[in-house]
Amino acid sequence: MKKIFAIVSIALLLASCADFTDLKPKGMNMLSSADELELLLNTEIRDFNRIFDFYMLPGDVLPAPVGNIANMLSAPTPSRNAILVSWDESNVKRLAELTASDDDYTKLFGFVGQVANPILASVGFATGDAAKIQQIKAEALCLRAWAEFLLVNKYAAAYRPATADNTPGVPYLMEDWDISIPPEKWSVGSVYEQIIKDCDEAIALDALPFKNVNQMRWSKACPYAIKALALMSMQDFEGAEAAAKEAVRINGAVSNYWSAPLTGTRMPYMPPMIPCQYVNRLPFACEEDLFHTYTELNFTLLRTPEFEAKLEAGHSALVRMPTGMMLFGNNPTMGMGMAMCGLPYSDIGGMGTGAGASWNTFGLKTTHQYLILAECAIRKDRIDEAMGYLDQIRVNRIDPEVYAPLKGAVTGKEAAIAHLKQTAMGENAYSAFHFIFCKRWSQLDDMKETFTRTLVGQTFTLTPDSKLWVFPFPGNARDNNPNLTQNSYEE
Repeated sequence: MKKIFAIVSIALLLASCADFTDLKPKGMNMLSSADELELLLNTEIRDFNRIFDFYMLPGDVLPAPVGNIANMLSAPTPSRNAILVSWDESNVKRLAELTASDDDYTKLFGFVGQVANPILASVGFATGDAAKIQQIKAEALCLRAWAEFLLVNKYAAAYRPATADNTPGVPYLMEDWDISIPPEKWSVGSVYEQIIKDCDEAIALDALPFKNVNQMRWSKACPYAIKALALMSMQDFEGAEAAAKEAVRINGAVSNYWSAPLTGTRMPYMPPMIPCQYVNRLPFACEEDLFHTYTELNFTLLRTPEFEAKLEAGHSALVRMPTGMMLFGNNPTMGMGMAMCGLPYSDIGGMGTGAGASWNTFGLKTTHQYLILAECAIRKDRIDEAMGYLDQIRVNRIDPEVYAPLKGAVTGKEAAIAHLKQTAMGENAYSAFHFIFCKRWSQLDDMKETFTRTLVGQTFTLTPDSKLWVFPFPGNARDNNPNLTQNSYEE
């Protein structure tokens, strides 16, 4: 953990020095104004290497770089990737041993320690425009809440209301943290409570702009969006519904993936030489992105047959994602699936023009909020209202030639839940949020399910109570912080 400590901004270190001397250390004025503090917020938030972890559980796609699946599964000693693709819970301890480092852990705690907390520690004595100071403070609170939400979802058990206060979670790094002391893990309940506090404080400041400075910065809708996601995890459906309504009131746009501005065209390399149209999601151009984390998809993901079977017919995530098979005349032997993994699976990627397209893998979207509103409405037996929320997503995702509204056509709760899950799977595809939604649902009797997938003739299952839903803390962090006992298994 000392490596993480070491990268904390000099602003926090200098603030600590002021307790021991009346002298102004050289460089104290580096972060003494609003404009200077704002520079910290201009950090680039883009693809994390460990997004592959979220893809492999619960298995909507497989990363092509995992290697040849048949060789991997037949090896006498399972690799990290083999444990994840086969959902091998018997080797959960070995998974921890094989996780030497984790880019998600490093980057997310880095955003807290290098950006959010230095701002929060310094903003009280910053000079400059008062309104900008308040805005920067609110943005830092949003950044910390978002990062901690992702961290607790990956490295801790799902929130259970009866036991959350006693369930080990992750460290929540506050701005007054003494970096010379390894932080302790907070309980899952305490982590979520602080996420809500950070969001509420950002909202109370009433300083965020309706439109972000750019989509890697924070807008007025963002703290409501994070709060809604966190409250859903806490099973506070009333609170989540209220927060989600505020988020979409501020920005309720849903980008149309079938519109001309979001459509790209590629000419296949082999017959039948019919131009392929696909979602060209250009960076920072989708108004549904409340907060964007830049990721390129470059023929490195394989769609599993189970995933394709669950998607709605005509969904853009299925028929308008560029694949190797599209470009090679639907010949599976020419794709990355066969070349790298020995599987005749569709590989997706290669989106965009010279500017490159971007998929929002870890960020916040308005559509997450519509999914929350639909689920909350279902829980109150307001089925027609729930289907209306889903339709606001679906009408922008399904081929117009086959689209049919759900509102007025679905009446029962069981069918409504099935449509919610199907819409959520398509909407959260190729992002961390399919994992996050399914992990939360694993705690709900009317939503939980056991996942199955078949690889090279072997069928594997992932149960709602599997320990694999909790990823291990990386070894390099544990080596430097004795407080990081594993949540993924009992030590």
